[in-house]
Amino acid sequence: MLGRVIVAALCALLCTARATAMTVDDLPADAAYTIKTIRVDGNHSLSDRAIRGVMLLKVPPFWKPWQAHPQFNADLFRTDLARIQTLLRESGHFKAQVGYDLEVDGDELTIILHVEDRPPARVTEVAIAPADFTLTPAEESALRALLTLEAADVFTQDAYDQSRAKLERYYLERGYAYVAVAKAAVVDTGTDSARVTYGITRGPAAVFGQTTITGTQTVADRLVRREITYEEGQPYDARKVEETQANVFGLRLFRSVAVKAANLADRSGVVDMLINVTEGLPREVKIGVGYGLEDGPRGQIRWQHNNFFGGGRQLAFQLKGSTIEQAVRGEFRQPHFLALQQSLVVPLTQAREDEPAFTNQSIRLSPRIERKFAPQHLRASLGYNIEYDDLTKVPSSTAERLDEFRSSGFLSSITAVVERNTTIDLLDPHEGTVVNLTAEQAGGPLQGDFSFYRAVLEAKGYLPVFGERVIAGRARIGGGDAFGGSRDIPLFRRFYAGGINSTRGYERDLIGPLNASDDPVGGRSLLEGSLEFRTPVYKQIGAVAFVDVGEVRRKPWSYSAEDLQFGVGAGVRYDTIVGPLRLDLGFPLQRPPGQSSWQIHLSIGQAF
Repeated sequence: MLGRVIVAALCALLCTARATAMTVDDLPADAAYTIKTIRVDGNHSLSDRAIRGVMLLKVPPFWKPWQAHPQFNADLFRTDLARIQTLLRESGHFKAQVGYDLEVDGDELTIILHVEDRPPARVTEVAIAPADFTLTPAEESALRALLTLEAADVFTQDAYDQSRAKLERYYLERGYAYVAVAKAAVVDTGTDSARVTYGITRGPAAVFGQTTITGTQTVADRLVRREITYEEGQPYDARKVEETQANVFGLRLFRSVAVKAANLADRSGVVDMLINVTEGLPREVKIGVGYGLEDGPRGQIRWQHNNFFGGGRQLAFQLKGSTIEQAVRGEFRQPHFLALQQSLVVPLTQAREDEPAFTNQSIRLSPRIERKFAPQHLRASLGYNIEYDDLTKVPSSTAERLDEFRSSGFLSSITAVVERNTTIDLLDPHEGTVVNLTAEQAGGPLQGDFSFYRAVLEAKGYLPVFGERVIAGRARIGGGDAFGGSRDIPLFRRFYAGGINSTRGYERDLIGPLNASDDPVGGRSLLEGSLEFRTPVYKQIGAVAFVDVGEVRRKPWSYSAEDLQFGVGAGVRYDTIVGPLRLDLGFPLQRPPGQSSWQIHLSIGQAF
């Protein structure tokens, strides 16, 4: 027994000698240490990731073994302790304390942070104090609905600042260009409470005045001026200022655009505006390459002239290719066609599509008129489409399952699109909604070899939850049928489901009617839905969990819960400048005969 005690004591002494806990002041002045890892103990209110995120000293993650670990710097570490203490205060934990130990093991050092949690301060009252006007009950109710900080909430700096900004924005959108909102908070650490006051000085109402444009050299001022969404004498509205800036930048003629008030200090009630631009090159060339597990290697080259013969007209040519689609496309765009906020777009496309059900070679001319309706985020287009399609590689068993099959012919149709989009980030939306209705009618009085109609309604929504996490959902319903001299929708306009941007876990287009060889036939009805939970993991890395559902039926406008096919899975996202790199692993809950029990989907961009 005595021998075991002696051995244990010796082991303890050896371990103590090997890894010694110290403070910054205990470290030898001339010693150099490499930081092995940073641990956080005792933290319950904030994530360890949030605490490490504010530190200047950072250790690379385990999955980046090629990155060197940083040298310990005492001054930076002291700064980090102060930054962590500030983070705790800004999250409402005013009495929380941060301690530390430094464990030295040879020339390596482990930082152990000890966070002592205390109850957070909670808001007891939020007062709105107008300085130069009287609040009506309706106005106060509207203002309180904007607040992100309410009674009983934990008092955080972020919510405190957001509420002030939203109150100010309310008046900036309603004619008060000189509004100022001051914030004040009294925090009682004895009772863990906070009283918040927002003082609003509204100032006089203001209208838009004259607009001066600077910075143009080869671009005519009138091109900039016609993108202005406000008029002289209209009440000031910050939304119109932002829309104007977006419109001018959308001309693609300028490297930078700034739209701002020029004389706010005068407080005259008339706000003169200044638009300052820096011109860019009128021509641009874009080259892109990528890879997807469905379409294999892909690439595109696009040349565009953004001021073709003046007037802001655009002329573009594009060449793109993958294992599924190869196309050459030319497009002419005339802005402000017949009316402001309205454009004429004339694309001409020759393409080849290699789908699981067919190969189609087509040439298509599809002029359309586009119009946007601001500030409702609404866009609409109406166009005419004339194309010639030539189908090959269509199995005889596929043709036999159709009510009518034509291998080639002319298609003449009218197309219409209406979309309302309130999202901000087009590549990776975190909030807002998108509702899109697309309809097409071919044949009949428009002539051509195909007579049919089809329509698709799609709705997508993005709801931020739990900080940076997002719940994303999508629903899509479509239907169509032939009429007149036709008895079925052509194979290249039928509905298909399954694959990387549809019901994951299933192979491309393999949900719905199949032929004798289990190749897709498509249908005249479509129903799809998706639900995703998206969460950040570490820096640019994120993760998702998803449930997809889809069905395609042969009959027009026919839907049945019995035919729904479900896919579930999870995925990883890596943020890049062109959108998130996406890797999904999907599992079909009703595995079709001959298909795998799982599918890997790799591409760029979110699934929806």
